[in-house]
Amino acid sequence: MKKKNKKFVSVLIFILIFGLSAYGIFYLYVSGRPTPATTEQVEAALNEQGFQSQNITDSAQNNFPGFGLESCIVAEQDDTRFEFYRFDNVDSAKKVYQQAHSKIIGNRTSQRVEFEERKLNYHVYILDIETNYYLTMYAENTAVYAYCNSTENSGEINAVLDSLGYIDASGEDWHAKSPLDGIIRVAAYALFIPVMYITRLWIWPVLCKSAGVTRQEALELGESRKEIIPKLIQRSKSPKQTKIFAAIHNFISLPAYIAVAIALVGCFTDKVDNLLGVFGLAIPIVMVCCVIIFIIINRAYDHSK
Repeated sequence: MKKKNKKFVSVLIFILIFGLSAYGIFYLYVSGRPTPATTEQVEAALNEQGFQSQNITDSAQNNFPGFGLESCIVAEQDDTRFEFYRFDNVDSAKKVYQQAHSKIIGNRTSQRVEFEERKLNYHVYILDIETNYYLTMYAENTAVYAYCNSTENSGEINAVLDSLGYIDASGEDWHAKSPLDGIIRVAAYALFIPVMYITRLWIWPVLCKSAGVTRQEALELGESRKEIIPKLIQRSKSPKQTKIFAAIHNFISLPAYIAVAIALVGCFTDKVDNLLGVFGLAIPIVMVCCVIIFIIINRAYDHSK
């Protein structure tokens, strides 16, 4: 009994460590995102940097049919241009970002500095070359496209976005390295794999009892669970039920593997960000619910004896 208790405590500690680690990394991915700016806030931030802003929402509607454009603010000063878009949905803001990004990357040269930061519904891309500075980003339902022909004036663009909370431009090397790159994001979802795998500890007893055998008796049916499970199904008086439990047992970690694959794809595109967010929230919920359900089922089998 003491050995079982020690094993149970060790498993719980292992789950807790991995669960908190996965949640912590995922929290970094979804937290710290800026609040979408209002038209008034953008105009005030531009004016503070000496820009004369214009609200061209009515004329811009023709360029974005069906996008749900709510407001469009543009400002020009010397060689600098700043464009701000606010939509009634995130997808349209993301499309504007993608269009601007496609336009910007055509200007890349061998002498360049690139910066990219990505979180859920938030993406910033900056291209800084010898004579030009380009920036595009989206934050929730807002998007920004800005550029200047002199890198000396890039500070004005950064200052506007910094005052809005869209970027943190403090320090000279603020855009030297992204604090959260694709590798960390993949690692966050990879941590879910062993956590989900451990969930099988609560499924296995139920799987055995559904076949009318104890865990000790099940171990005598083969050397591995891959060999044992088909025999459990054969011995079960309710083979369909046992098959369902076996399928859950075998594929409980599949959502985590899918999430890792999507995260890998997400290293090259932001089109899967929303899907990743769903997996990040759903996997822990599925794990907890699965454990609770199988604990209840296990007790039900014990009481039915």
